[in-house]
Amino acid sequence: MLPLRDDLPTRSRYSQAAGIERIVPRAVARPHTRGELAAVVAWAEARDLPVTPRGAGSAMDGSSIGAGLVLDLTALDAGAPVRIDPVTRLAVVAPGLSGGQLAAAAAPHGLRFGPDPSSLAWATVGGMIGTNAAGARSYRLGAVDRWVEAIELWTTDGPLELRRGVAPDPAHPVVDRFVRDAAPLLDRLEAVVRPRWPRTRKNTAGYGLHRFWSTGDLLDLVIGSEGTLGPILGATLRLEPIPTVHHTLEVVLQERAGLGAAVEALAGAEPVAIELLDASFLRLVGATAPGEAPWQGAGAVLLVDVEGSDAAEVGDRIDRARAALAAAGAAVREASSPEGRAALWNLRHRASPILAALADGRRSLQVIEDGCVPPASLDRYLAAIQAACDAESIDVVMFGHAGDGHVHVNLLPDLGRPDWLAGVRRIHDRVLATLRHLGGTPAGEHGAGRLRAPVLGELLGPEAIACFAAIKSAFDPAGRWNPGVILSDGSDPFQRLKLGDAAEPLAPGVAEELAELEARRGYGRSRWDAAPVPEERGSS
Repeated sequence: MLPLRDDLPTRSRYSQAAGIERIVPRAVARPHTRGELAAVVAWAEARDLPVTPRGAGSAMDGSSIGAGLVLDLTALDAGAPVRIDPVTRLAVVAPGLSGGQLAAAAAPHGLRFGPDPSSLAWATVGGMIGTNAAGARSYRLGAVDRWVEAIELWTTDGPLELRRGVAPDPAHPVVDRFVRDAAPLLDRLEAVVRPRWPRTRKNTAGYGLHRFWSTGDLLDLVIGSEGTLGPILGATLRLEPIPTVHHTLEVVLQERAGLGAAVEALAGAEPVAIELLDASFLRLVGATAPGEAPWQGAGAVLLVDVEGSDAAEVGDRIDRARAALAAAGAAVREASSPEGRAALWNLRHRASPILAALADGRRSLQVIEDGCVPPASLDRYLAAIQAACDAESIDVVMFGHAGDGHVHVNLLPDLGRPDWLAGVRRIHDRVLATLRHLGGTPAGEHGAGRLRAPVLGELLGPEAIACFAAIKSAFDPAGRWNPGVILSDGSDPFQRLKLGDAAEPLAPGVAEELAELEARRGYGRSRWDAAPVPEERGSS
Protein backbone atom coordinates (compact mmCIF):
# COMPACT_ATOMS: atom_id res chain seq x y z
CA MET A 1 0.00 0.00 0.00
CA LEU A 2 1.23 3.45 -0.85
CA PRO A 3 1.84 5.87 2.05
CA LEU A 4 -0.52 8.30 0.35
CA ARG A 5 -3.76 10.01 1.42
CA ASP A 6 -6.30 12.16 -0.38
CA ASP A 7 -8.92 12.73 2.34
CA LEU A 8 -9.84 16.36 2.98
CA PRO A 9 -8.62 16.56 6.63
CA THR A 10 -5.11 15.40 5.66
CA ARG A 11 -4.98 17.62 2.60
CA SER A 12 -6.19 20.56 4.68
CA ARG A 13 -3.44 20.07 7.26
CA TYR A 14 -0.82 20.29 4.50
CA SER A 15 -2.39 23.33 2.82
CA GLN A 16 -0.37 25.81 4.85
CA ALA A 17 3.12 26.33 6.20
CA ALA A 18 4.37 29.27 8.27
CA GLY A 19 3.75 31.84 5.54
CA ILE A 20 0.66 33.73 4.39
CA GLU A 21 -0.60 31.42 1.62
CA ARG A 22 -2.96 28.45 1.48
CA ILE A 23 -3.20 25.83 -1.28
CA VAL A 24 -5.10 22.59 -0.66
CA PRO A 25 -3.18 19.78 -2.42
CA ARG A 26 -4.67 16.92 -4.42
CA ALA A 27 -2.91 14.37 -2.20
CA VAL A 28 -0.20 13.95 0.44
CA ALA A 29 2.45 11.23 0.68
CA ARG A 30 4.89 10.41 3.48
CA PRO A 31 7.40 7.81 2.27
CA HIS A 32 9.72 6.02 4.69
CA THR A 33 11.98 4.36 2.12
CA ARG A 34 13.38 5.25 -1.27
CA GLY A 35 11.23 2.52 -2.77
CA GLU A 36 8.12 4.18 -1.37
CA LEU A 37 9.39 7.53 -2.63
CA ALA A 38 9.77 6.14 -6.16
CA ALA A 39 6.27 4.66 -5.99
CA VAL A 40 4.49 7.84 -4.90
CA VAL A 41 6.39 9.93 -7.46
CA ALA A 42 5.33 7.44 -10.15
CA TRP A 43 1.73 7.79 -8.88
CA ALA A 44 1.96 11.57 -9.37
CA GLU A 45 3.58 11.24 -12.80
CA ALA A 46 0.82 8.89 -13.97
CA ARG A 47 -1.72 11.60 -13.11
CA ASP A 48 0.41 14.48 -14.40
CA LEU A 49 0.52 16.06 -10.95
CA PRO A 50 3.24 18.45 -9.80
CA VAL A 51 5.15 17.38 -6.69
CA THR A 52 6.09 19.67 -3.80
CA PRO A 53 8.76 18.42 -1.38
CA ARG A 54 8.13 19.41 2.24
CA GLY A 55 9.89 19.14 5.58
CA ALA A 56 8.54 20.46 8.88
CA GLY A 57 6.28 23.00 7.18
CA SER A 58 7.96 26.05 8.71
CA ALA A 59 8.76 27.73 5.36
CA MET A 60 7.61 31.35 5.08
CA ASP A 61 7.56 31.76 1.29
CA GLY A 62 4.99 29.26 0.05
CA SER A 63 7.60 26.81 -1.23
CA SER A 64 6.27 23.84 0.78
CA ILE A 65 2.63 24.01 -0.36
CA GLY A 66 1.28 23.08 -3.76
CA ALA A 67 -1.80 21.98 -5.68
CA GLY A 68 -0.57 18.51 -6.70
CA LEU A 69 1.15 15.94 -4.49
CA VAL A 70 2.75 17.27 -1.32
CA LEU A 71 5.68 15.01 -0.44
CA ASP A 72 6.32 14.94 3.32
CA LEU A 73 9.98 13.89 3.64
CA THR A 74 10.21 13.95 7.44
CA ALA A 75 10.12 10.14 7.66
CA LEU A 76 12.43 9.30 4.72
CA ASP A 77 15.26 7.08 5.99
CA ALA A 78 14.29 8.24 9.49
CA GLY A 79 15.81 5.15 11.06
CA ALA A 80 19.24 5.79 9.56
CA PRO A 81 21.82 6.76 12.18
CA VAL A 82 23.44 10.19 12.17
CA ARG A 83 27.04 9.42 11.26
CA ILE A 84 29.43 11.95 12.80
CA ASP A 85 33.19 11.83 12.29
CA PRO A 86 34.76 13.95 15.05
CA VAL A 87 38.11 14.00 13.23
CA THR A 88 36.90 15.35 9.89
CA ARG A 89 34.00 17.17 11.62
CA LEU A 90 31.52 15.87 9.09
CA ALA A 91 27.97 14.59 9.64
CA VAL A 92 26.11 12.33 7.20
CA VAL A 93 22.37 12.79 7.68
CA ALA A 94 18.93 11.97 6.27
CA PRO A 95 16.80 14.79 4.84
CA GLY A 96 14.12 14.61 7.53
CA LEU A 97 16.53 14.97 10.44
CA SER A 98 15.70 18.13 12.39
CA GLY A 99 18.24 20.73 13.38
CA GLY A 100 17.52 19.90 17.00
CA GLN A 101 18.31 16.23 16.42
CA LEU A 102 21.51 17.17 14.61
CA ALA A 103 22.56 19.41 17.51
CA ALA A 104 21.87 16.62 20.01
CA ALA A 105 23.95 14.15 17.99
CA ALA A 106 26.87 16.55 17.50
CA ALA A 107 27.09 17.99 21.03
CA PRO A 108 28.66 14.90 22.69
CA HIS A 109 31.56 15.34 20.25
CA GLY A 110 31.91 19.01 21.20
CA LEU A 111 30.63 20.04 17.77
CA ARG A 112 27.78 22.09 16.31
CA PHE A 113 26.25 23.04 12.97
CA GLY A 114 27.03 26.70 12.26
CA PRO A 115 23.68 28.10 11.02
CA ASP A 116 20.99 28.66 13.65
CA PRO A 117 17.65 29.68 12.11
CA SER A 118 14.98 30.41 14.70
CA SER A 119 13.23 27.24 13.53
CA LEU A 120 16.35 25.10 14.13
CA ALA A 121 14.67 22.85 16.73
CA TRP A 122 12.26 21.42 14.14
CA ALA A 123 13.44 22.57 10.69
CA THR A 124 14.67 19.60 8.67
CA VAL A 125 18.07 19.33 7.02
CA GLY A 126 16.40 19.06 3.62
CA GLY A 127 14.35 22.17 4.28
CA MET A 128 17.31 24.19 5.56
CA ILE A 129 19.35 23.26 2.48
CA GLY A 130 16.36 23.94 0.24
CA THR A 131 16.04 27.54 1.43
CA ASN A 132 19.73 28.12 2.24
CA ALA A 133 18.63 29.00 5.77
CA ALA A 134 20.72 31.24 7.99
CA GLY A 135 19.84 32.79 11.36
CA ALA A 136 21.38 34.97 14.03
CA ARG A 137 24.91 33.56 13.71
CA SER A 138 25.03 34.25 9.98
CA TYR A 139 26.86 37.53 10.60
CA ARG A 140 30.05 35.57 11.22
CA LEU A 141 29.25 31.99 10.21
CA GLY A 142 27.21 32.55 7.06
CA ALA A 143 24.24 30.59 5.75
CA VAL A 144 23.82 26.86 5.14
CA ASP A 145 25.73 26.93 1.84
CA ARG A 146 29.03 27.36 3.72
CA TRP A 147 28.37 24.16 5.67
CA VAL A 148 27.25 21.69 2.99
CA GLU A 149 29.93 19.34 1.68
CA ALA A 150 27.75 16.94 -0.32
CA ILE A 151 24.15 16.32 -1.36
CA GLU A 152 22.37 13.34 -2.86
CA LEU A 153 19.51 14.59 -5.02
CA TRP A 154 16.53 12.67 -6.38
CA THR A 155 16.08 13.22 -10.12
CA THR A 156 13.86 11.53 -12.70
CA ASP A 157 17.08 10.17 -14.21
CA GLY A 158 18.21 8.55 -10.96
CA PRO A 159 19.99 9.80 -7.82
CA LEU A 160 22.66 12.44 -8.40
CA GLU A 161 25.54 12.86 -5.97
CA LEU A 162 27.11 16.30 -5.79
CA ARG A 163 30.24 16.78 -3.71
CA ARG A 164 31.98 20.09 -3.14
CA GLY A 165 35.08 20.51 -5.26
CA VAL A 166 34.51 17.22 -7.11
CA ALA A 167 33.23 17.07 -10.69
CA PRO A 168 29.91 15.19 -10.89
CA ASP A 169 29.45 12.12 -13.07
CA PRO A 170 29.44 13.51 -16.65
CA ALA A 171 27.38 10.53 -17.81
CA HIS A 172 24.44 11.41 -15.58
CA PRO A 173 21.69 12.85 -17.81
CA VAL A 174 21.22 15.89 -15.56
CA VAL A 175 24.90 16.75 -15.76
CA ASP A 176 24.95 16.13 -19.51
CA ARG A 177 21.98 18.45 -20.09
CA PHE A 178 23.44 21.11 -17.83
CA VAL A 179 26.83 21.10 -19.55
CA ARG A 180 25.28 21.05 -23.01
CA ASP A 181 22.37 23.48 -22.60
CA ALA A 182 22.58 25.53 -19.41
CA ALA A 183 26.28 26.17 -18.81
CA PRO A 184 26.88 28.06 -22.10
CA LEU A 185 23.93 30.36 -21.38
CA LEU A 186 25.11 31.04 -17.82
CA ASP A 187 28.59 31.85 -19.10
CA ARG A 188 27.24 34.18 -21.77
CA LEU A 189 24.88 36.09 -19.46
CA GLU A 190 27.13 36.39 -16.41
CA ALA A 191 28.37 39.86 -17.41
CA VAL A 192 24.77 41.07 -17.73
CA VAL A 193 23.32 39.44 -14.61
CA ARG A 194 26.08 40.14 -12.09
CA PRO A 195 25.70 43.96 -12.06
CA ARG A 196 22.00 43.60 -11.17
CA TRP A 197 22.56 40.98 -8.49
CA PRO A 198 21.68 42.21 -4.95
CA ARG A 199 24.62 43.88 -3.20
CA THR A 200 23.80 42.23 0.11
CA ARG A 201 25.47 39.92 2.60
CA LYS A 202 22.61 37.43 2.21
CA ASN A 203 20.34 36.58 -0.71
CA THR A 204 18.05 33.62 -1.42
CA ALA A 205 16.08 35.16 -4.30
CA GLY A 206 16.44 32.47 -6.95
CA TYR A 207 19.14 29.92 -7.75
CA GLY A 208 22.62 30.65 -6.38
CA LEU A 209 24.17 32.00 -9.57
CA HIS A 210 26.63 34.16 -7.64
CA ARG A 211 27.94 31.11 -5.79
CA PHE A 212 28.06 28.96 -8.91
CA TRP A 213 30.00 31.57 -10.87
CA SER A 214 32.58 31.60 -8.07
CA THR A 215 32.88 27.83 -7.49
CA GLY A 216 31.61 26.07 -10.61
CA ASP A 217 29.90 23.56 -8.29
CA LEU A 218 26.42 22.33 -9.23
CA LEU A 219 26.04 21.85 -5.48
CA ASP A 220 25.71 25.61 -5.16
CA LEU A 221 22.72 25.68 -7.51
CA VAL A 222 20.91 22.93 -5.60
CA ILE A 223 21.39 24.70 -2.25
CA GLY A 224 18.54 27.19 -2.08
CA SER A 225 16.60 25.56 -4.93
CA GLU A 226 13.50 25.01 -2.74
CA GLY A 227 12.60 21.59 -4.10
CA THR A 228 12.35 22.82 -7.70
CA LEU A 229 15.23 20.62 -8.90
CA GLY A 230 14.09 17.54 -6.95
CA PRO A 231 14.07 16.46 -3.31
CA ILE A 232 17.20 15.98 -1.25
CA LEU A 233 17.84 12.36 -0.25
CA GLY A 234 20.74 12.99 2.12
CA ALA A 235 23.56 15.37 2.90
CA THR A 236 27.03 15.62 4.35
CA LEU A 237 27.39 18.66 6.58
CA ARG A 238 30.43 20.34 8.04
CA LEU A 239 30.50 20.96 11.80
CA GLU A 240 32.65 23.17 14.02
CA PRO A 241 33.84 23.02 17.65
CA ILE A 242 31.39 24.53 20.12
CA PRO A 243 32.94 27.74 21.51
CA THR A 244 33.64 27.67 25.23
CA VAL A 245 33.54 31.42 25.93
CA HIS A 246 30.37 33.43 25.31
CA HIS A 247 29.45 37.04 26.04
CA THR A 248 26.33 39.04 25.19
CA LEU A 249 25.93 42.81 25.07
CA GLU A 250 22.53 44.48 25.01
CA VAL A 251 22.89 47.84 23.28
CA VAL A 252 20.16 50.48 23.64
CA LEU A 253 20.12 53.19 20.97
CA GLN A 254 17.91 56.21 21.52
CA GLU A 255 17.51 56.87 17.80
CA ARG A 256 16.90 54.37 15.00
CA ALA A 257 19.11 56.55 12.80
CA GLY A 258 22.19 55.38 14.68
CA LEU A 259 21.82 51.74 13.68
CA GLY A 260 24.05 51.69 10.61
CA ALA A 261 26.88 53.45 12.41
CA ALA A 262 26.59 51.13 15.42
CA VAL A 263 26.73 48.01 13.26
CA GLU A 264 29.75 49.33 11.38
CA ALA A 265 31.50 50.18 14.66
CA LEU A 266 30.88 46.68 16.04
CA ALA A 267 32.39 44.92 13.02
CA GLY A 268 35.89 45.25 14.46
CA ALA A 269 34.87 43.12 17.45
CA GLU A 270 34.06 40.20 15.10
CA PRO A 271 30.78 39.29 16.82
CA VAL A 272 28.99 36.13 15.79
CA ALA A 273 25.61 37.91 15.87
CA ILE A 274 24.25 41.47 15.83
CA GLU A 275 20.48 41.22 16.27
CA LEU A 276 17.87 43.98 16.06
CA LEU A 277 14.75 44.75 18.06
CA ASP A 278 13.31 47.83 16.39
CA ALA A 279 11.30 50.53 18.17
CA SER A 280 8.17 49.07 16.55
CA PHE A 281 8.78 45.77 18.36
CA LEU A 282 9.61 47.51 21.64
CA ARG A 283 6.28 49.35 21.47
CA LEU A 284 4.40 46.08 20.94
CA VAL A 285 6.12 44.48 23.92
CA GLY A 286 5.38 47.54 26.02
CA ALA A 287 1.70 47.25 25.19
CA THR A 288 1.42 43.49 25.77
CA ALA A 289 3.96 42.91 28.56
CA PRO A 290 5.03 46.27 30.04
CA GLY A 291 7.15 44.71 32.77
CA GLU A 292 9.41 43.16 30.14
CA ALA A 293 10.24 46.37 28.27
CA PRO A 294 12.66 48.50 30.28
CA TRP A 295 13.80 50.31 27.12
CA GLN A 296 10.47 51.84 26.16
CA GLY A 297 11.05 54.93 24.05
CA ALA A 298 14.34 53.68 22.62
CA GLY A 299 14.89 53.75 18.87
CA ALA A 300 16.32 50.24 18.76
CA VAL A 301 17.99 47.54 20.81
CA LEU A 302 20.90 45.48 19.49
CA LEU A 303 21.87 42.10 20.92
CA VAL A 304 25.53 41.37 20.24
CA ASP A 305 27.15 37.97 20.79
CA VAL A 306 30.91 37.53 20.98
CA GLU A 307 32.24 33.99 21.32
CA GLY A 308 35.35 31.86 20.94
CA SER A 309 37.51 29.32 22.73
CA ASP A 310 40.37 31.58 23.84
CA ALA A 311 39.28 33.68 26.82
CA ALA A 312 41.95 36.33 26.29
CA GLU A 313 41.14 36.71 22.60
CA VAL A 314 37.41 36.93 23.30
CA GLY A 315 38.08 39.46 26.06
CA ASP A 316 40.02 41.62 23.62
CA ARG A 317 37.12 41.57 21.17
CA ILE A 318 34.67 42.46 23.94
CA ASP A 319 36.85 45.43 24.86
CA ARG A 320 36.78 46.56 21.23
CA ALA A 321 32.99 46.33 21.23
CA ARG A 322 32.75 48.33 24.45
CA ALA A 323 35.01 51.05 23.07
CA ALA A 324 32.99 51.31 19.86
CA LEU A 325 29.71 51.54 21.76
CA ALA A 326 31.05 54.08 24.25
CA ALA A 327 32.06 56.31 21.34
CA ALA A 328 28.50 55.99 20.01
CA GLY A 329 27.03 56.97 23.39
CA ALA A 330 24.96 53.78 23.65
CA ALA A 331 23.71 52.30 26.93
CA VAL A 332 24.98 48.74 27.39
CA ARG A 333 24.13 45.77 29.62
CA GLU A 334 26.31 42.66 29.54
CA ALA A 335 26.18 39.01 30.57
CA SER A 336 28.49 36.01 30.34
CA SER A 337 26.61 33.40 32.38
CA PRO A 338 24.14 31.14 30.57
CA GLU A 339 21.31 32.48 32.72
CA GLY A 340 22.23 36.11 32.18
CA ARG A 341 22.65 35.69 28.44
CA ALA A 342 19.33 33.85 28.19
CA ALA A 343 17.62 36.73 29.98
CA LEU A 344 19.02 39.24 27.50
CA TRP A 345 18.04 37.10 24.51
CA ASN A 346 14.61 36.18 25.83
CA LEU A 347 12.57 38.78 23.97
CA ARG A 348 14.35 38.25 20.65
CA HIS A 349 13.56 34.56 20.81
CA ARG A 350 9.94 35.31 21.68
CA ALA A 351 9.36 37.79 18.86
CA SER A 352 7.49 35.43 16.55
CA PRO A 353 5.39 33.77 19.28
CA ILE A 354 4.31 37.19 20.60
CA LEU A 355 3.15 38.16 17.11
CA ALA A 356 1.39 34.85 16.49
CA ALA A 357 -0.57 35.17 19.73
CA LEU A 358 -2.14 38.60 19.06
CA ALA A 359 -5.81 38.51 20.01
CA ASP A 360 -7.11 41.98 19.14
CA GLY A 361 -8.33 41.47 15.57
CA ARG A 362 -4.92 42.13 14.06
CA ARG A 363 -3.00 39.31 12.40
CA SER A 364 0.70 39.17 11.69
CA LEU A 365 1.07 39.05 7.91
CA GLN A 366 4.55 38.29 6.55
CA VAL A 367 4.27 39.78 3.08
CA ILE A 368 7.63 41.60 2.97
CA GLU A 369 9.17 39.72 5.88
CA ASP A 370 12.61 38.85 4.53
CA GLY A 371 14.11 41.95 2.90
CA CYS A 372 17.85 42.50 3.14
CA VAL A 373 19.88 45.59 2.21
CA PRO A 374 23.55 46.56 2.47
CA PRO A 375 24.07 47.21 6.21
CA ALA A 376 25.00 50.85 5.57
CA SER A 377 21.46 51.34 4.21
CA LEU A 378 19.68 49.73 7.17
CA ASP A 379 18.49 53.03 8.68
CA ARG A 380 16.96 54.16 5.38
CA TYR A 381 15.28 50.80 4.81
CA LEU A 382 13.63 50.78 8.24
CA ALA A 383 12.46 54.38 7.82
CA ALA A 384 10.98 53.60 4.41
CA ILE A 385 9.05 50.61 5.75
CA GLN A 386 7.69 52.67 8.63
CA ALA A 387 6.64 55.46 6.26
CA ALA A 388 4.87 53.04 3.91
CA CYS A 389 2.95 51.48 6.80
CA ASP A 390 2.09 54.84 8.36
CA ALA A 391 0.66 55.98 5.02
CA GLU A 392 -1.78 53.05 5.11
CA SER A 393 -2.48 53.24 8.87
CA ILE A 394 -1.29 49.65 9.24
CA ASP A 395 0.84 48.77 12.26
CA VAL A 396 4.18 47.09 11.69
CA VAL A 397 6.70 45.23 13.85
CA MET A 398 10.33 44.86 12.75
CA PHE A 399 13.21 42.79 14.08
CA GLY A 400 15.98 40.75 12.55
CA HIS A 401 19.67 40.48 11.82
CA ALA A 402 21.11 44.00 11.93
CA GLY A 403 24.64 42.89 11.13
CA ASP A 404 23.47 41.61 7.76
CA GLY A 405 21.09 44.50 7.07
CA HIS A 406 18.33 41.89 7.18
CA VAL A 407 14.90 42.76 8.61
CA HIS A 408 11.90 40.56 9.35
CA VAL A 409 8.84 42.73 8.77
CA ASN A 410 5.47 41.80 10.22
CA LEU A 411 2.47 43.80 9.06
CA LEU A 412 -0.42 43.86 11.52
CA PRO A 413 -3.53 44.71 9.49
CA ASP A 414 -6.92 44.86 11.14
CA LEU A 415 -8.88 42.24 9.22
CA GLY A 416 -12.08 44.02 10.18
CA ARG A 417 -11.21 46.89 7.84
CA PRO A 418 -12.67 46.35 4.37
CA ASP A 419 -9.62 47.94 2.70
CA TRP A 420 -6.91 46.05 4.59
CA LEU A 421 -5.77 43.96 1.62
CA ALA A 422 -5.46 46.95 -0.72
CA GLY A 423 -3.32 48.70 1.89
CA VAL A 424 -1.10 45.63 2.28
CA ARG A 425 -0.58 45.48 -1.49
CA ARG A 426 0.47 49.12 -1.61
CA ILE A 427 2.95 48.61 1.24
CA HIS A 428 4.34 45.56 -0.56
CA ASP A 429 4.89 47.54 -3.76
CA ARG A 430 6.49 50.53 -2.00
CA VAL A 431 8.88 48.38 0.01
CA LEU A 432 9.93 46.40 -3.09
CA ALA A 433 10.72 49.69 -4.84
CA THR A 434 12.86 50.68 -1.85
CA LEU A 435 14.71 47.36 -1.95
CA ARG A 436 15.52 47.83 -5.63
CA HIS A 437 16.69 51.39 -5.01
CA LEU A 438 18.98 50.32 -2.16
CA GLY A 439 20.47 47.33 -4.01
CA GLY A 440 18.65 44.91 -1.74
CA THR A 441 16.78 41.63 -2.05
CA PRO A 442 13.29 40.63 -0.91
CA ALA A 443 14.65 37.26 0.24
CA GLY A 444 17.54 37.25 2.67
CA GLU A 445 17.17 33.74 4.10
CA HIS A 446 13.63 32.42 3.57
CA GLY A 447 13.77 31.86 -0.19
CA ALA A 448 11.73 33.21 -3.09
CA GLY A 449 9.06 30.54 -3.04
CA ARG A 450 5.67 31.28 -4.56
CA LEU A 451 5.39 34.52 -2.63
CA ARG A 452 8.30 36.35 -4.23
CA ALA A 453 8.66 34.52 -7.56
CA PRO A 454 6.48 37.10 -9.39
CA VAL A 455 8.86 39.97 -8.57
CA LEU A 456 12.20 38.32 -9.38
CA GLY A 457 12.14 39.34 -13.04
CA GLU A 458 11.68 43.00 -12.17
CA LEU A 459 14.38 42.78 -9.50
CA LEU A 460 17.03 40.71 -11.29
CA GLY A 461 16.21 41.22 -14.97
CA PRO A 462 15.04 38.88 -17.74
CA GLU A 463 18.54 37.51 -18.25
CA ALA A 464 18.62 36.12 -14.70
CA ILE A 465 15.22 34.52 -15.25
CA ALA A 466 16.53 32.94 -18.46
CA CYS A 467 19.42 31.47 -16.45
CA PHE A 468 16.97 30.14 -13.85
CA ALA A 469 14.84 28.53 -16.57
CA ALA A 470 17.88 26.84 -18.12
CA ILE A 471 18.93 25.42 -14.75
CA LYS A 472 15.40 24.17 -14.08
CA SER A 473 15.18 22.53 -17.50
CA ALA A 474 18.48 20.69 -17.06
CA PHE A 475 17.49 19.18 -13.71
CA ASP A 476 13.72 18.81 -14.26
CA PRO A 477 12.86 18.81 -17.97
CA ALA A 478 9.27 17.71 -17.29
CA GLY A 479 8.68 20.61 -14.90
CA ARG A 480 7.39 18.20 -12.25
CA TRP A 481 9.09 19.57 -9.15
CA ASN A 482 7.49 22.54 -7.39
CA PRO A 483 6.41 24.59 -10.43
CA GLY A 484 5.60 28.20 -9.56
CA VAL A 485 8.44 28.38 -7.04
CA ILE A 486 11.39 30.63 -8.07
CA LEU A 487 10.07 30.67 -11.66
CA SER A 488 6.67 32.36 -11.50
CA ASP A 489 3.65 30.62 -12.99
CA GLY A 490 1.87 33.96 -13.34
CA SER A 491 -0.41 33.48 -10.35
CA ASP A 492 -0.98 36.14 -7.70
CA PRO A 493 0.02 35.16 -4.15
CA PHE A 494 -2.46 37.69 -2.77
CA GLN A 495 -5.24 35.57 -4.28
CA ARG A 496 -4.36 32.57 -2.10
CA LEU A 497 -4.02 34.10 1.36
CA LYS A 498 -4.90 31.91 4.32
CA LEU A 499 -6.67 34.90 5.92
CA GLY A 500 -9.82 36.72 4.91
CA ASP A 501 -13.13 35.75 3.35
CA ALA A 502 -11.56 34.51 0.11
CA ALA A 503 -9.35 31.87 1.79
CA GLU A 504 -9.73 28.38 0.33
CA PRO A 505 -12.04 26.31 2.60
CA LEU A 506 -10.62 23.50 4.72
CA ALA A 507 -12.05 20.50 6.52
CA PRO A 508 -14.10 21.49 9.60
CA GLY A 509 -11.92 22.53 12.52
CA VAL A 510 -8.60 22.38 10.65
CA ALA A 511 -8.24 26.15 10.16
CA GLU A 512 -8.47 26.63 13.92
CA GLU A 513 -6.05 23.75 14.47
CA LEU A 514 -3.49 25.31 12.12
CA ALA A 515 -3.88 28.73 13.74
CA GLU A 516 -3.16 27.16 17.12
CA LEU A 517 -0.13 25.34 15.69
CA GLU A 518 1.18 28.64 14.33
CA ALA A 519 0.62 30.47 17.62
CA ARG A 520 2.45 27.75 19.55
CA ARG A 521 5.18 27.30 16.91
CA GLY A 522 4.31 23.62 16.85
CA TYR A 523 6.03 22.77 13.60
CA GLY A 524 7.79 19.78 15.12
CA ARG A 525 4.45 17.98 15.37
CA SER A 526 3.66 15.64 12.49
CA ARG A 527 0.62 16.76 10.52
CA TRP A 528 0.40 13.27 9.05
CA ASP A 529 0.00 11.72 12.50
CA ALA A 530 -2.44 14.47 13.57
CA ALA A 531 -4.83 13.62 10.75
CA PRO A 532 -7.51 10.93 10.98
CA VAL A 533 -6.05 7.73 9.56
CA PRO A 534 -7.88 6.66 6.40
CA GLU A 535 -7.07 3.46 4.62
CA GLU A 536 -3.81 4.03 2.76
CA ARG A 537 -4.01 3.66 -0.99
CA GLY A 538 -2.91 0.89 -3.23
CA SER A 539 -0.95 1.56 -6.38
CA SER A 540 -4.06 2.16 -8.51
